[in-house]
Amino acid sequence: MIFRSSVAGHASNRELPRQLLHKISALTLIAAAFVLSMCPTKYGSSAESRKVPNIVLILADDLGYGGVGCYGADERLIQTPNIDRLAKEGRRFTDANTTSSVCSPTRYSVLTGRYCWRTSLTHEVLGVFSPLHIEPARLNMASLLRRHGYRTAAIGKWHLGYGGAEGSLLFRTDYTAELSPGPLDLGFDYHFAVPANHGDLTGVYVENRFVYGLRSDNIPADLTLSRPAADDPNFQSTYTAEDMENPRAPILDLDAPRRKNERVMATLTDKAITWLAQQSKDQPFFLYFTPVAVHNPVTPDRDLAGKSGAGLYGDWIAELDRSTGRILDALDRLDVAQETLVIFTSDNGGVFRPENTTSLQTQAYQAGLLVNGRFRGSKHSIWEGGFKVPFLARWPGRVPAGTTCGEMISLVDLLATTAAIVGAPLPAADQAAEDGFNILPALLGTVGAQPARKDLIVHSADGVFAIRRGAWKWIEGIPVDAIKPGARKARAAEHKAQLYNLHDDPGETRDVSVEHSAVVKELSALLERYREGPYSRELPPEITKTERPAVSLPPLEGAVVMQESLTALPASPWAALRGVWTARDEAVWGVSARGDPQPATLRGPLPITDGTLQYDLQFRQAGRHSLRIHTAGNKHSFRIVVSPSQIEITKNPSAGEGPDQTVPLARERLQLKRGAWHTLRVTFHGHRAVAQIGGVTAKATHPILGEAKEQMNLLVFEGDAGFRKLAVVR
Repeated sequence: MIFRSSVAGHASNRELPRQLLHKISALTLIAAAFVLSMCPTKYGSSAESRKVPNIVLILADDLGYGGVGCYGADERLIQTPNIDRLAKEGRRFTDANTTSSVCSPTRYSVLTGRYCWRTSLTHEVLGVFSPLHIEPARLNMASLLRRHGYRTAAIGKWHLGYGGAEGSLLFRTDYTAELSPGPLDLGFDYHFAVPANHGDLTGVYVENRFVYGLRSDNIPADLTLSRPAADDPNFQSTYTAEDMENPRAPILDLDAPRRKNERVMATLTDKAITWLAQQSKDQPFFLYFTPVAVHNPVTPDRDLAGKSGAGLYGDWIAELDRSTGRILDALDRLDVAQETLVIFTSDNGGVFRPENTTSLQTQAYQAGLLVNGRFRGSKHSIWEGGFKVPFLARWPGRVPAGTTCGEMISLVDLLATTAAIVGAPLPAADQAAEDGFNILPALLGTVGAQPARKDLIVHSADGVFAIRRGAWKWIEGIPVDAIKPGARKARAAEHKAQLYNLHDDPGETRDVSVEHSAVVKELSALLERYREGPYSRELPPEITKTERPAVSLPPLEGAVVMQESLTALPASPWAALRGVWTARDEAVWGVSARGDPQPATLRGPLPITDGTLQYDLQFRQAGRHSLRIHTAGNKHSFRIVVSPSQIEITKNPSAGEGPDQTVPLARERLQLKRGAWHTLRVTFHGHRAVAQIGGVTAKATHPILGEAKEQMNLLVFEGDAGFRKLAVVR
């Protein structure tokens, strides 16, 4: 059984008139209110008689373990009285862990109780234009709590996507139109957010289903969007490269009020407090509040800039603390603090690259701030500094005040814990909350309670897995193929198997895998079992893995017009234009020159209009291979790009066109093994091209694909790749 959000049908009923949908929604709310009114023993007619708490989850961004006072930050550098207040009035956890060392995967896990690596997101984070990553039908914190009578809101950084791709890898979120499905389809009643990151290329907020204050022809005529006053000091009319985390990214062209970076935290906090003030004491609420602090760019408000002893980064932490204090003050002012569970934590460890001396985090470290405490590593990495985060819980009268808990917990446990709080049984482990445990006894300090979990899995930005059990942490050390060469080089120390005893060596300084080979064997087998099975909150059955048979294509048919064995470098008219090309092992190998951002290029003829081109391809270290084809007279070109994880067909800009005229035509996921030969076959018929490799087919249609071909270029990016057995038939 899979729980379904009661609002999930909105986007699927688009054929209904909007006015009818409004009437249906109103009737639904009336019916829901009647049902709640008939359940006073469960929800109560007042806050005093209600048996479930309000829940406020504050999920900071990139806040490391050592970034606040109650976790050891030097008060001469950092003062966080409001966050520290939660430690004094609640419970401080010293072994709380995120599921990923970057944000989107952890945020997915927080809401769903499922490790994000079980989805298509196997490394890094979602993009600005990614579709909604949480399936609307999947049980999550918002849908569960809404089902149990809660009012729900998601305010702050979202970074879990908008819209439905329906399986297409070419999907791109359209910010000029309705952003559905989105948080409202997951069980949230209200949504106000930065779409992706602080300083992302949108520069806007999203409210409910549309960009806040948007002017667009795609807005329904009967819908009026709210917008700030023209002179609102929290907004600006333009967004520039200086406002962005990546100043080289193209700014999204939108007619909407733009965020003012130093006022984002204040704006989000204002929205959260306003929403809290609108809630009735007769109905519980859930606020998922996700500040943008302390993510880059570091933009503390002007009245805080220059106040801390840790530079602007310290001021940025102070801004996070002030926002937290404003939320706590609002709960006090509304007289609901006593029946509210507040959880404060972070999505991953802090940014810490001491070799980057221009970084504001490095300058704070040089002043004496241990961004991630005594733990090794930082955001992105597989070391503890990427996952170990502050975790504070306050629930007056239930969570013991001023206490500390050393139990190992994970942020993926929050859904199962929420279910326990409201008395909701979880579905079967293979249906929902696949990886989460109920840590309510740890929150409540229940005497004699056994630890909820014996082990947990963490996952780095490079896709490296590690598993913890007791004192041991086993790092598998295998990154995904798709990581960039820069990351592969910078984090090479993480890309090898290693074992640490975290009790004796919390800083992960000594690999003891040789001395404890039995532990390595046990943990690697357990990791594989959890990974191959669909869940980890129970031990899944063992799965016998079988070797996938090699994928073969039927023989080529047609008149042969060109054949190159590529056991030697081909003669003219072939030409090696860039990089180093050599013949060895019955194949031709291309490698990009060291430090050259341009690909190794081997150019040859392609004398067909309709027909088939085929050759064998092997990836060694190369990140990707591109087959670039030019039409007769070099009027147009297109490319078939293959990496170990993806194949795509794309039309290139023609003469006189800008780079924005690139047109993606097809994109499919792949799983190609490095060091093995794979046959790439591309067939042209009319305006259609079909590319096949590794059992995957990508199909594209465009007039340029039907033109007479004249030239092909074999391009190798970011390393080396081999080619053999090239043939062309018509």
